[in-house]
Amino acid sequence: MRKNRFVLSILIIAVLLWAGLPGTAMADSGPVYYSAGVLVPTTSSDIRMMREVLTIDYASRVGDGPVNVHARFWFKNEGKAVTQQMGFPLGREALSGFGIWAPQFKVTMDGTAIKTLNFDEKKNTAGNSELAYDQWNTFEIPFAAGQSRLIDVTYTILPRGGYFLYVLQTGRLWKGPIGDLTIDVNFGRPAAFPDLLSVQPAGYHTQGNHILWHFTNYEPEQDIEIESMFPDFWTTVRPLRDAAERTGTEADWCRYTMALLPDTVVGRYPNDATETGGAYSPLGFVRGLQTSAYADYVRQILMTALNHSTHGSADARVLRAAYDARFSYYRVTGDFLSGVDRWESSLSLQAHHIYQGLLTAGLSTTKPSPVEARLLPWLTIAMAGESMSGDYSLSAIHELDQSQVYARQAGVLESEAYQGLLKTVLGNISVYRNPRLLVGVSVVPRIEIQQQKMDTIVGGPAWRARIILHQTLPVSEIQAIRGDTVRSQPYWKSMPEVDHTTGLVQGYDGLIQCGFSDKDPGDYLVVLTLPEIRNAQEFQKILKTIVGGSANTLMLTKAYSYEFDYPDMISSSLQSSSYTWLQAIAPTISFDAGRGVTVTLDSSVPMSNALCDKAETELKKIVATYGTLPWVKDDEIDKTLQLNLDLVKQTRGKTPTVTMVTYAADGTVAKTVATERAGETHGTLWVVLAGIAGLVAGLVLGMLLTSRHFLT
Repeated sequence: MRKNRFVLSILIIAVLLWAGLPGTAMADSGPVYYSAGVLVPTTSSDIRMMREVLTIDYASRVGDGPVNVHARFWFKNEGKAVTQQMGFPLGREALSGFGIWAPQFKVTMDGTAIKTLNFDEKKNTAGNSELAYDQWNTFEIPFAAGQSRLIDVTYTILPRGGYFLYVLQTGRLWKGPIGDLTIDVNFGRPAAFPDLLSVQPAGYHTQGNHILWHFTNYEPEQDIEIESMFPDFWTTVRPLRDAAERTGTEADWCRYTMALLPDTVVGRYPNDATETGGAYSPLGFVRGLQTSAYADYVRQILMTALNHSTHGSADARVLRAAYDARFSYYRVTGDFLSGVDRWESSLSLQAHHIYQGLLTAGLSTTKPSPVEARLLPWLTIAMAGESMSGDYSLSAIHELDQSQVYARQAGVLESEAYQGLLKTVLGNISVYRNPRLLVGVSVVPRIEIQQQKMDTIVGGPAWRARIILHQTLPVSEIQAIRGDTVRSQPYWKSMPEVDHTTGLVQGYDGLIQCGFSDKDPGDYLVVLTLPEIRNAQEFQKILKTIVGGSANTLMLTKAYSYEFDYPDMISSSLQSSSYTWLQAIAPTISFDAGRGVTVTLDSSVPMSNALCDKAETELKKIVATYGTLPWVKDDEIDKTLQLNLDLVKQTRGKTPTVTMVTYAADGTVAKTVATERAGETHGTLWVVLAGIAGLVAGLVLGMLLTSRHFLT
């Protein structure tokens, strides 16, 4: 039998009356039938369930072994003679918590064993009925007119995780209500919360090790569902709980709480044996539960532990991280179970926000506490997963490096769980998903400088300028870059309004925009706008302000409509390549009130070389990492990396061209000067505002380096 599809099944239901009986007997049986050889649940108008005694015994379990079930039924035929085919349903289509049905299914009639027939994997035709089952054990019971029968059914069932189901609702298919129903569950240990997490239906009471129900004239509308911890797990957790409640110390409450969380602290709860085919994971039972009982319990304990913690302590930081991972996005139990691993199925910044919160609260990444050292490998590898799902591949590479250092220190680097996550992260890079890791390295931009002298401004003369970086992106980059539309031409038909109090141009001090040109959808623009420049000091201040706040804007991808703001975005060398471009602009950037902003481009120092040096260093490091993986050629990762090394080589020695456009007072173009490549000139070429354009080139190319994702 299939282990992961069998459901605990309970009440015998009337499903068919046919097969060799006289026509009158068929009619008397009630509305039961075959449909295309499949059993269909129906109701009986003649057979009444007078009484049922149901015994569910956990006490005989060995470790996390099966539960014994004994159901005794008293039936009475209140109609004509009939051979009634009965059945136990063994599957529920919509139920995720399947048990493992053992083969010892036995039925006796008035003390005599009778043969049962397995209708495994036979779909019924009950549509979306809550009583629709896809597996059955069936047997025939003959009734004389007015005859009563005693039916005993016994079997064993291994609950999935800590979840036990007994289908009770089928009892309402018999004639009338169940006359008398007694249910006794011997839990095998004290039936008390939190070991016993959840019990349905209502109306029960506990007595020692037992959960007890008694109903008369009962129409069941709900199945029996019991959720509990594994005995071995509760044996481990209980002394930790007792110690925490007895001492009230921060350390004891932290140990108790951490025992309720998976080894990953903030990551996914492990699966159980029915999903993996292997042994039960320590907390695998949690995924078998059907209610929020365990999640509610952990939430309560986390809050209690935080209340017992010293503000700013390492324990408090980790407990807060665990709480944020499971409950800051808590909508359904699945959010609790997955923690920060939400990036596997949806985009997320959760791990990055938690990491930033830890740093702000005082986390030392060089000298973490033992409880922090347990957390960091899993949190940082989740950060890498988020980076890749947000198209920030190179950030992911750096975070993986960092995570593996933490994992080695914590002793989990070679564990199956950690290696599984690592392979998930690394395994998604391929020439099909992200053929160009270093987007922008080989795209040498064209720089356009638009400027207008404002002689009539109070306190003038002053200048306003737009520095535009033009790029023609390959298809692979266009798929990831934000597709906003940006004006390619300024609207300078009149002088700007001036604040008469300050004498300055009203509005912003400067801004940066990026997106596709309104004139050419194949032209990607980054536009740096300086609304008013009067002197060199003012120019440097505005420039610094715009550039300092531009990184998040320039790093937007289609994956996110808001800034991808986390600590390592700028700190890694590839992400900081924008500053490398600035360093490559030599010797100086300056401003002159008569001719505007100027920069000297040194023909002997191509602007791309410094960026290429760092890119090549990074790539060689990545190549060395991937080269150790046995499956690197399967996904053609080696080709992806080699392609990018070739792109770096092709980019060396290049410098952007510069076009300088001067606008008249009425907004029309007065003069256009197109320069040749600075790297091809003889001597020094002064280009108005080209230095700022080089800065923007660096910024956007730094962003574009991350615009295709290694992994999703």
